[in-house]
Amino acid sequence: MYTDLKARIVEVARYLEEHGLNHGRSGNISLRIPGVNHVLITPSGLVKSRLSSEDIVVVDVNGSIVEGHRKPSSEVNLHLAIYRARGDVNAVIHAHTVYATALAVARRPLPPVIEEAILVIGGEVKVAEFAPYGTLQLAENVVKALEGRKAALLANHGVVAVGESLEEALEVLVSLERLSQVYLLSEILTGGKTPLLPPEAVSRLLGK
Repeated sequence: MYTDLKARIVEVARYLEEHGLNHGRSGNISLRIPGVNHVLITPSGLVKSRLSSEDIVVVDVNGSIVEGHRKPSSEVNLHLAIYRARGDVNAVIHAHTVYATALAVARRPLPPVIEEAILVIGGEVKVAEFAPYGTLQLAENVVKALEGRKAALLANHGVVAVGESLEEALEVLVSLERLSQVYLLSEILTGGKTPLLPPEAVSRLLGK
């Protein structure tokens, strides 16, 4: 079931490792099947760059296994909470990137420093309050931080990127990491006084 979609998840997992966006056993990826109430998700505890299609688990909206011989990701609650809250989201990528995670550890939101931050992500990337991984509290905190945008930082943990498709979620994640790098370098060059986009530019891009 869903052979092609499972293969695509495996491809994205390998892409993340190859491009320094995730490493080892960390991170997780999921894809919702609209109208079926099924979610494809990476398994818990395996090196993500070595996954095969057979490792991908299919769960229902309650997290019960529909298909697969692996245990679903420990963050399955996080993924399902996002899908319940966001009808516009069909794919979720949670990763431990370097620059964006540095902001998450410092608990500093990523402000809109270039127009891409608005066009791709939806505005300032907020930091979800800390909660232990895999908990319902973390899921609730991330859903709150994601409101109105497509990415969030997880305090002392990592990042989440979402999209209508797996391709869009990946685009958001790549953009988030690049913007985080630009912002941190700018903070060094300006002594912590990075100029942000003017409010009127933000409003125009948001269509307000």
